[in-house]
Amino acid sequence: MSALRKIVLSLAVLREACGAIIPPPTGQFSVSRKKVEIPYVNTGDPIAPNNVTTAFLATVYYPTSERFMGPPVPYLDPALAALFEGAYNVTAGSFANLTTNAIVWDAPLLNGTAYPTLLFGPAGIGPPVEMFSILLSDLASYGYTVIGADHPYEQPFIRWPNGTALYGLPPFDSPDIDSGALVDIRVNETKALIDNIPLIEQCLGGIVNSTHIGTFGHSAGGSAAARALLQENRVSSAVNIDGPFLDEDQYADAVKPIFLLSEEVYEDPSWVHFAPEQTGLWKHLGVNGSLHVDFTDLAFWKEVTDVKAHSSSLGDINGYRQVNITRTFVRSFFDFTLRGVPEPIFDGPSDAWPEVVYITVENSTSMK
Repeated sequence: MSALRKIVLSLAVLREACGAIIPPPTGQFSVSRKKVEIPYVNTGDPIAPNNVTTAFLATVYYPTSERFMGPPVPYLDPALAALFEGAYNVTAGSFANLTTNAIVWDAPLLNGTAYPTLLFGPAGIGPPVEMFSILLSDLASYGYTVIGADHPYEQPFIRWPNGTALYGLPPFDSPDIDSGALVDIRVNETKALIDNIPLIEQCLGGIVNSTHIGTFGHSAGGSAAARALLQENRVSSAVNIDGPFLDEDQYADAVKPIFLLSEEVYEDPSWVHFAPEQTGLWKHLGVNGSLHVDFTDLAFWKEVTDVKAHSSSLGDINGYRQVNITRTFVRSFFDFTLRGVPEPIFDGPSDAWPEVVYITVENSTSMK
């Protein structure tokens, strides 16, 4: 083995042992994260014991005046990290050692920003909200209050604010459960989040915007975000990231603004059905080189661990670049639709974003 190869391998081992730092938020505000238990009785839950749940977990990312101090710290719950290390068959500690030097736990909400509120839904049966921290913390650094909802027993693992751990379905499990029923649960929990904004304000110690609200999500979370836009008058715009439109949603005119963001080739027929029905502002963009899981934190993980060798759902696009694309386009859409900030990046291809494919823009409104 050459001396250079030995050095490279030694550095790789050292990096894994010490833990890579996740990409920090790019906005002007410091970011905090807090968990809140949202009371909500669901008597028709197909996954929960006895088909009943009485609460779900909200993880809130929000701007704060408190700055991160001290050395980097692990950003994932150790039990969650260990669970997905096993699911992906990677070296123990690969995910647990990933750190942040930017996200503060349980700091007071920065008041006076008046930025909109964004409600997020993670992928069905995982990964949970915590594994989308790179995107959600970035949005919070621009002033948004971002509230992610984890449905207990569906997500492989959550930890309640009191420290109680709850394991759900195994990662990548595909039980014989009606996906439409799960999406309905997600939509009802989205509505419950809006109803419980006063509770969240009490927990954060500040004002949360209840008049300018957007929904977004990945996979089943994207399906639920779109359905919430269709059903809930309090939701003004939505982003569906790689999620199918279920049942009659695929034939509905959203009327309100909606952005579809997909992997390199997204062939779900529901998106084809959805397109000709739209009369309002809408966009469909794809990302060359990306696959389904590249819209999660794993886009970054594949650059600092060997997880890509164990997943067929991570593409060849550079993970840092994928993170930048997802962050920028999701934020820009909400900046335009909820804040009225012009965003010409949606109007067509550019040298700045060569990976982004403008699949459908011909009957959608300019965002300049």
